[in-house]
Amino acid sequence: MSRKFCLILVAIAMLLSSAIAQSETKSTPVKNPLLAKWTGPYSGVPPFDKVKVSDFKPALEQAMDENWKEIESIANDPQNPTFKNTIEALEHSGSALTRVSILYGIWGSTMLTDDMQAVETEMDPKLAAFNDKITQNEKLFKRIEAVYNSPEKEKLTPEQQRLTWLYYDNFVRYGAKLDKKAQARLAEINQKLAMLYTQFGQNLLADEGTVIFLKETDLDGLPQSLRDACAAGAEKRDHKGEWAILNTRSSVEPFLTYSNRRDLREKVWRAFVNRGDNGDSHDNNQIISEILPLRAERAKLLGYPTHAHWRVANRMAKTPENGERTREAAF
Repeated sequence: MSRKFCLILVAIAMLLSSAIAQSETKSTPVKNPLLAKWTGPYSGVPPFDKVKVSDFKPALEQAMDENWKEIESIANDPQNPTFKNTIEALEHSGSALTRVSILYGIWGSTMLTDDMQAVETEMDPKLAAFNDKITQNEKLFKRIEAVYNSPEKEKLTPEQQRLTWLYYDNFVRYGAKLDKKAQARLAEINQKLAMLYTQFGQNLLADEGTVIFLKETDLDGLPQSLRDACAAGAEKRDHKGEWAILNTRSSVEPFLTYSNRRDLREKVWRAFVNRGDNGDSHDNNQIISEILPLRAERAKLLGYPTHAHWRVANRMAKTPENGERTREAAF
């Protein structure tokens, strides 16, 4: 994970915090710092200095409980569905879960230690199940559908109409119109995929722990800044006097760009592209063989020919075929 991408994540978190802070209702103080309302500049800053991996599970579970109460309140509203009491209410719900999820995503992307991996393994399927629980809430979807089909929708602003469409389309895409049996199978698939995706990513991370140590004669072509970074990486790993190429994109790509050693470029490249494909305990081939049929079954359940058709149906291309024609035209 590059430093630039980490900074982008932080920036996104800060931007989201402004909207979250404005929609936050008053509540009693919370002990878990991940659940607390963000404070400080920019309408609130994530409490990076207070994060403990042990807090993620209870924070996520409590935030999901709070969000579900909000969902039930919207779904069981006795008033007729309107943009304000349904779509806008959904937009303002789940602020605690949003806050925790932002930090959870950042930690999972940049600081995936062994204890964090254990949390991911347990919580990712639960988060998938929670999302299905919302999209398969029949009362809630009927309210969304009523707003979407209402003649009053034409009186909404373009932004409000777009938001209404997004909620309706996302619920349909995730099974809101399926029968109960199909919804139950869809939820099983999504939880299984969540677990497989987590295992897949953790296997890649394990192989990123591979380090290639170089000698001074191996540095031909490398700029001084890259040499210094590699030397620091080696010293950190008790290999002072050597230069370390980590099996990560941020380390591999600069080496491939500047090194004049073809043999070493091939060695570094092969180590990188073979992550998760080395026939060991971190091999992803079996996981891939499980992911693909589950994706295909899910697409069929939702009425799409393939997983690719499901992925692009709500995007500009609409179909993989259109995307391929656009790509060909570009070249």
